[in-house]
Amino acid sequence: MIISKNLRGCAVNVIERFRRSFPFNWGVTTIEFGAGKTQLTGKIVKAMKAKRVLVITDPVMLKTGIINSIMEPLKKEKIDSIIFSEVEPNPLDQIVEKGAAIARAEKAGIIIGLGGGSSIDTAKAVSMLAANPGSIRDYQIKEPFDFEKIKNHPIPLIAVPTTSGTGTEGNFWSIITNTENWSKMAIGGAPVFPGAPCIAAKVAINDPLLTISLPAFQTASTGVDAFAHHYDAYTANLSNPISDALSEYSINLIQNYLPIAYANGKDLEAREMMMLASLLGGISFANSDCSGVHCLAEALGGMYGNPPKPVIAHGLACSIFLPWMMEFNSMTDPVKHGNVARLLGENTGELPLTDRALKCVDGLKRLIRSVELPRSLESLGVKEGDLPAVAERATWNVSVESNPRVLTYDVFLSILKKAFKGWD
Repeated sequence: MIISKNLRGCAVNVIERFRRSFPFNWGVTTIEFGAGKTQLTGKIVKAMKAKRVLVITDPVMLKTGIINSIMEPLKKEKIDSIIFSEVEPNPLDQIVEKGAAIARAEKAGIIIGLGGGSSIDTAKAVSMLAANPGSIRDYQIKEPFDFEKIKNHPIPLIAVPTTSGTGTEGNFWSIITNTENWSKMAIGGAPVFPGAPCIAAKVAINDPLLTISLPAFQTASTGVDAFAHHYDAYTANLSNPISDALSEYSINLIQNYLPIAYANGKDLEAREMMMLASLLGGISFANSDCSGVHCLAEALGGMYGNPPKPVIAHGLACSIFLPWMMEFNSMTDPVKHGNVARLLGENTGELPLTDRALKCVDGLKRLIRSVELPRSLESLGVKEGDLPAVAERATWNVSVESNPRVLTYDVFLSILKKAFKGWD
């Protein structure tokens, strides 16, 4: 959900009225959640009556053998499949175009996206573009609620996440890099009426066993990405009671289980709870929008998404920006920020409201320390001279108006300068 620019100038009570009367869309996705659920892949595809499947993934899934978790069930049901494994972090429009051409040529009846958010976002975009004319750039959402671009139903999609961060398997958004200007494009949006074309997966298979081998660093960065989704969704102008409930529950899950999953990747309970928090984040922000953190993270990821510049993963970018954006926003809605502090384990009971709100930053920093993530853009290889360009790209983001406090170029640049040096 994306806030209308007209709402920004309205009185606070107008936004509060919206929060009492609101839309909430779960898309069209059936969720299969639990250890071993990938064994159902073949039966699910067979029930969907597809004769040929295109599997979209990344080279790591082939190298590690994780792809066998879906290929073996497909073979067992004698389902023909083709593998397209060229997805990279911060997925490119060019790869989407190539994947769509393959899907058309091979007459794929179902697309399976296997991997992290990049693979599933690519699969979503491919499934849509293979069934619709033009370039993927034609489908970028540039204005709030401009969700009528997709005319034909996408090829049915099954999403199989192998990380616990984006939650993209549970919503109707795909984020793709535009290589013409190296910015991120939002593709998709909620169905404009029941049964309307939508890029949401038909089925999400959330099998936490697929995350057991995820390295500690990726566990940390994707886990903080999940937190960023919930923070943005919880504090966005179009937050609502359902998205709030999902995010409050999930922030507490992340606080309790991310350090455990980081320290011991084989802890199945921790992996289950992190995958659940990630999934719920995708559902939550799809119905309230992301805001300031993601405006900056997507702008940085567009510029630092491909060599020769350092490739900065989305979750890591969110981790760098979160403390500064939380501090900036905290006084705009001190009650919610105080709630975030409490959910992050901070003792806020006797503090004044404004002090409780600021404690959310302390709680977030403690979580980041516990999973040993970098704390500055400088340490990631970002050039200080690029900060103005990142700030400018952040202002292009369609979610700017969703932030609880007004964001401008100068605000973004100020936060970027702080994030460049980082915190101790």
